[in-house]
Amino acid sequence: MIPAAPSAAPAEPSTAPSAAPPSGAETKPAEPPRAAPARSAAPTDPARDGSLAARAEVLLPPSADAQHVEPAKAGKGPEAAPLIDISGYIQGEYQSHQDSEDQLRQGGSLLNQNRFLVRRGRFVLKRAWQYSSLEAELDGNTTSGPSFGFYRAEAAVFYRGNNEKSLPPVAQLTVGMMRTPFGFELPQPAGERWFMERTQLSRALWPTEIDVGARLSGAVSAFRYALAITNGEPLGEKSGFQLQDPNANKDVTLNVGAKASPLENLEISGGVSAVTGKGFHAGTGVTKGTVGWRDINDNGNIDSGELVGAAAQAETPSKSFDRFAIGADLEIGFKTALGASLLYGEVIAAKNMDRGFFVADPVVAPQVDLRELGFYVGFLQPITEYAMLGFRAEYYDPNADSSEPRSGRIVPLKNTVRVFSPMAGLVLPKRARLLFQYDLIRDHLGRDAQGVPADLKNDAWTLRLQVHL
Repeated sequence: MIPAAPSAAPAEPSTAPSAAPPSGAETKPAEPPRAAPARSAAPTDPARDGSLAARAEVLLPPSADAQHVEPAKAGKGPEAAPLIDISGYIQGEYQSHQDSEDQLRQGGSLLNQNRFLVRRGRFVLKRAWQYSSLEAELDGNTTSGPSFGFYRAEAAVFYRGNNEKSLPPVAQLTVGMMRTPFGFELPQPAGERWFMERTQLSRALWPTEIDVGARLSGAVSAFRYALAITNGEPLGEKSGFQLQDPNANKDVTLNVGAKASPLENLEISGGVSAVTGKGFHAGTGVTKGTVGWRDINDNGNIDSGELVGAAAQAETPSKSFDRFAIGADLEIGFKTALGASLLYGEVIAAKNMDRGFFVADPVVAPQVDLRELGFYVGFLQPITEYAMLGFRAEYYDPNADSSEPRSGRIVPLKNTVRVFSPMAGLVLPKRARLLFQYDLIRDHLGRDAQGVPADLKNDAWTLRLQVHL
């Protein structure tokens, strides 16, 4: 929840004695002291705080980085420049993985995943005026070695209309590096999320939340909306074109939803989302004919039949392909004697959208579209304001039509991943969280002695300390 910032305190009347008027001058009655101009709140971005902002404003107590601290104004007038509002957090953690090995992958990357790391060090800079604002978010981490740079950069103009400061503006236009407004989980800032990471479903379709483009968003009464046009190549995508765009087509994302409070201690919110665009299959350049040696008998000598030729190849053109996703989410917040509970879930069906797990490319063999399907259900239960318990179950199928030959027959091949994640943590309100999460992963990514797909032993657990500025 992003609570409304406190209104500005009225200016205190001056206590300095006024100069006496010159002799013969007309004496005017003293004007009453003027109050300082009211400060304008930075807008609440309806695509920022999870499933169109205020829909994520369930009854859970907000984390420190979710609270907007309205900056003090410098100078006078409605467009007086505010001071910079600085917020952020650091997530330091230890991870343990069953499939970790003290070896290197082909190419030299590490197989060991049992390690300490700085998962995120985020610092957010904000400035807000009466009709415009900007935000810049910096990120430092050691996930793949030390790195530091821009994670998000947004410039916005908005019109608040009659909406209260606790609500998003009626209309807001945002341009820059921003979170994609699809569903509930994707737009939610990492510092507000209680579970360690987004679900496998979300991370497969969107490797990160960030893309470059423009977004029109806002709120009208109980309804929220967001329409975004982006490059469609999110940060972290494996294609090599992240935050760029290899084709002229742009991805279009629409998210609409609403929230209601039918009872005093009950809040229900939800929405539907859709995205459509085009993926890109990179072509190949011209290659020359080559000769290779295959040492069939392993004797170290070139024998008859061991030289293999590869013919020259002409260049192949790049191609684009259609992709889309549609989803729905529902959140139910209710108060109990223990605290404000949250039950939430989301389901997504997609075609050729996987960009982070089983990367979808229908241009390559067998040249068929890949249908993805997934859902998750989560529950969060605060134990007073000093502890949190949670559980999340998720399911993801990256290719509902996959098959493989086995014993001379074509049989269905399961690629489904199911993850069950209990979570528990201690909370220092508005300052720190110490969280533990165990991920019980059930998939078909391994093979048994007969070569039949089997569960890969890849469970993991994480211990994280998160501290806010």
